[in-house]
Amino acid sequence: MSSTTTLQLEENGNAEDKYGMTHACRAIKSGNKDLVLAYIKQGLDMNYKNSVDGVTAFIRACNSANIDMVQFLIDHVRNLNVNLTDRNGNSALYYSCQYGHNEIVHLILEKTKPKVTLSTIEKALPMMKDSVMKELIDHYIGDMNNNPGELVNVIAKGPASLALLQYVSTKTSDRCNVLDESIFLSACQSHGNIEMITWLLNDCGYQSIINTCTDSDGRTGLMLAVLRHAESVVELLLAHGANPYIKDRGNMNAVDLANTSYDDGADYMRIRDPPDEVVRIINLLTKHGNHQN
Repeated sequence: MSSTTTLQLEENGNAEDKYGMTHACRAIKSGNKDLVLAYIKQGLDMNYKNSVDGVTAFIRACNSANIDMVQFLIDHVRNLNVNLTDRNGNSALYYSCQYGHNEIVHLILEKTKPKVTLSTIEKALPMMKDSVMKELIDHYIGDMNNNPGELVNVIAKGPASLALLQYVSTKTSDRCNVLDESIFLSACQSHGNIEMITWLLNDCGYQSIINTCTDSDGRTGLMLAVLRHAESVVELLLAHGANPYIKDRGNMNAVDLANTSYDDGADYMRIRDPPDEVVRIINLLTKHGNHQN
């Protein structure tokens, strides 16, 4: 042990600066394994949550994107609790998914027993490779307390590939109805899942109920796509027979919803022109409506 390390050990490794950064976390961030190991051997509580934002040493290591340090903590901290959350309620796995640290996420899943939540999967969808997403999905499904139906809907609504939805559907077919109408409605609220929605329409029978499959507000997939300003989805649904003049429980059709979808409440006098994407969607709706009439 170097003299510098000895001097640093004389201070409490969990003492914080004004930002909540502890000496141990500073050593982790800088990649100083010798000092970190010395703290561990000294018996320092490596699950300590700082008083400012509740960040732990493991969260710090994962956020620093230093996979060697993450592996080091997993190997050397016997009672390491990877599921501790900060004051925002987020774990190290959550942040690793949010920041797109594929290798760290794989390591956590492979070497520890993390709790995988729906919010973690939602953060992971735009950032993780499909291979890592499948690992997350397997861990989520492996917890019998989790609802597989909710998982399928999150995948359908998120920026996920068709292959990933099919993987989830296969994995959860014994615990939920993978052809539940909510899955189609969730997919219609996505912005780029054209391949997925096309599969649902053509191969799963949703084209036959495209105008009768509705949510609790009586809104069809087309209406939900309009509210999300998902222009490519609107165009696809119209091409498959969606009716823009069906009304929801509030007596609004897709054209009505498009005309009000950009109003944030401040423009109650409708002075502001609709965004270009809304204009294009309204044109699509009225064009197809005229053809149907």
